[in-house]
Amino acid sequence: MSAQDWGRGDTRRLTTRDFPREVLALVDDAQGGRFCVACRRDSLDTPAEEPLELDHKQPLSRGGDNNWRNLRWLCRSHNRGRCARPGLPEGPPAWARRLAQP
Repeated sequence: MSAQDWGRGDTRRLTTRDFPREVLALVDDAQGGRFCVACRRDSLDTPAEEPLELDHKQPLSRGGDNNWRNLRWLCRSHNRGRCARPGLPEGPPAWARRLAQP
């Protein structure tokens, strides 16, 4: 099976390490690199210690699959803040709120 077709119709919950390197490379190429799209949208620099996670644009619980076209990179804070809701979370991620506290 080619990387282009991998994950089509597959609705299993997988970790990033379960995806083939070739599929991750397709996500990187489509996105223009490996960065949090929500942080980039908000003009934030994601800290190096904040892990990036694969996010499903259309959640698995709403009919999405593991194909590379349905994936993007989000930092852990933005991904956890999304919680199977459509669209990207609004407001700063948890790491930015921690930095802003006095």
